[in-house]
Amino acid sequence: MTEGFAHTFGPKVRVNCIMCGAFLTDISKAWDMAVFKEAAKTFALRRGGEPHEIIGAALYFASQASSFCTGAILRLDGGAP
Repeated sequence: MTEGFAHTFGPKVRVNCIMCGAFLTDISKAWDMAVFKEAAKTFALRRGGEPHEIIGAALYFASQASSFCTGAILRLDGGAP
């Protein structure tokens, strides 16, 4: 869908996607943390993400640094399988 929108709305609009994995936000308070910690052992970083760790990716896509970037999907999942 990201690539399709990039082709449909380009060149005036750039379309990119941040694909988040497990982040420790309000929703994670409902998770069984013992089960999550066991699952996180399969992630390359061995943990869930913190909300502030999304900011850099969002700023990149919002800035001129990504001016030649469209149709991209940036995975932020700590290396989850």
